[in-house]
Amino acid sequence: MCAALPAPVMALECADLWTWLDKGCRRAVDTYNEGGDELLLSGYSYHIPASWSPERRAVLNRNAWGAGWGHTVEDADGDTHTVFALAFRDSHKHVEWQAGYAYSTFWGSRDSLQAGLGYTAMVVQRRDIAGGYPFPALLPLVSLRYRRATLVGTYIPQLRGGVNHGSTLYFFGRYALY
Repeated sequence: MCAALPAPVMALECADLWTWLDKGCRRAVDTYNEGGDELLLSGYSYHIPASWSPERRAVLNRNAWGAGWGHTVEDADGDTHTVFALAFRDSHKHVEWQAGYAYSTFWGSRDSLQAGLGYTAMVVQRRDIAGGYPFPALLPLVSLRYRRATLVGTYIPQLRGGVNHGSTLYFFGRYALY
């Protein structure tokens, strides 16, 4: 009688990916392994009036309360690389899940208020988009940072065109624990 043994499990290595993905994968893995902890606090969604009817805006959730965790590496020049997971109540009061990578560059002295710009590449799961299946997203980031605290905003564009399908400003906070 032969014993059935499981096949060896191989971990995905960044080098196993296409060359153009290898650098991004390596950055995310290094950020996760070397980064300091950050607490993420989700806060507010502003549905831009020009793209939402008054009736729809009246029933949408503005208080996007939630929380998450990140690992952040800060370069010598003050730029940040973050891998994160975040969950919060979306505009329809359902839980939205996000996991991904964020990059921001900042201007000004580290000991004063700093402005920053960047982007996030992530996987998002919402009940009302893609049949509830996770989907990729790439969004711009604008930040104001003072020492360990950062206020971050992004613009979520219209989906499917027309009225009541997007065009939202979303704000959340980050607090460095490192």
